Amino acid sequence: MFTEIQKRTMMFTVMLLSLLMAFMALTANTHQNAQAQTFEQHFPTYGLYCNDSETITSGKVKFDLTDTELLSHGKGVAQYEYEVAANDGEVEFAIPFLAKACELPQISVTVNGQAVEGSVWFGDKSFWIDTNFDTSNIYSSDIDENIKGTLYTIIPDNNTITISLSYNERKSFIYETSNNYSSSLSADGKHIWTLRNALSKSSYTFFVFDDGTGHSFESSCEYQTETVTCKDFIDSQYKIYEEYYDYYGGVPIGFFYSIINQVLQSNLNLDYNDLFFNSVDTMQLNAYKFSMSIEADSVISYELPISVQRNYAFKPLIYLVEQKQVGSYNTSYSIELNNNIPHIIESSVETDNKGLGYTAETTEDFYFVFSSSKNPTSTTTNIDNGINRTGLIVGIAVGGIVLIGGVALTIFFIYRRKA
Repeated sequence: MFTEIQKRTMMFTVMLLSLLMAFMALTANTHQNAQAQTFEQHFPTYGLYCNDSETITSGKVKFDLTDTELLSHGKGVAQYEYEVAANDGEVEFAIPFLAKACELPQISVTVNGQAVEGSVWFGDKSFWIDTNFDTSNIYSSDIDENIKGTLYTIIPDNNTITISLSYNERKSFIYETSNNYSSSLSADGKHIWTLRNALSKSSYTFFVFDDGTGHSFESSCEYQTETVTCKDFIDSQYKIYEEYYDYYGGVPIGFFYSIINQVLQSNLNLDYNDLFFNSVDTMQLNAYKFSMSIEADSVISYELPISVQRNYAFKPLIYLVEQKQVGSYNTSYSIELNNNIPHIIESSVETDNKGLGYTAETTEDFYFVFSSSKNPTSTTTNIDNGINRTGLIVGIAVGGIVLIGGVALTIFFIYRRKA
């Protein structure tokens, strides 16, 4: 038979364990860990790409994060060094990088200490969906001067005007609208725009990538027609807005050539404002390309600014640096931190540490999270788990009551049986 003291002790133990379980469950499910997946946006750096997968034999990357001022602006410096094998023919290299057209880095490449010239190929915005580098998604900043199109300049004479465009075979075109418009596509393939508040602009520009023989253009008001090369069209518009581009820090005209190349290759239609205004401040995955013959084993070197992502949901802040691998070669990483932020708290592969320096080696993508503390604490609850927090609490409470009730009934029946 259980004594009164034994029964009370058992009941107290069960209740204490239930409360402890509830507390542990809540703690585990409502706080984020300081890990890479807690960062909302990712702006990786990239290794060196070569169209011949056997040419690059190994790589060395040094992340210099010692400059506190640069870190405060989410920036750092990376130094790259790649060993390449001798090759009979000419090979093509690409240095992928994320940047806006108005914030392009200065890239200087050397091979065995000798400067090599290249050019920037501009990418599209698909990196928001997929950050993997793909050479088919970058476009040359050189343009074929022989490609012609038809330029239409529409002069509005009413606050509401209509414009239509049709063609025998699909044509790419650039169109400009008012701030209040509607558009439609008829069954026979005719594009129709209705521009309201049309008098808010003195003119509207339409450019069709065709010499005028393969399409039909109509407008409810007067318009002027001119056959010009694509290059001349871009050059004339660029000159109009050059002061605007200078205000943004300078946008190379080759950037707009690359968009035209993308439009032509993909047979796209493009809004005039997206082309000449919205595009210049949009982050894109670009590449610096250069070609060369490699007669003997060589070393390719260059330096780039890098983005350091910051997560303010932790105290102290946590920082993330990541690099995408674009080849099958092995890459050795060295990381230099500063005294204020000396701790790597997570990385994709194991790192060796000596003072403020860290090293790692991998053939895969690489990332590391660092902070001024070894154990940053979350200042917010986990969003996904927060949604289920009420249900979690209710479940634990009900489970605890059932558990306690079951144990109490068991003790009661044991007591009755022994009595």
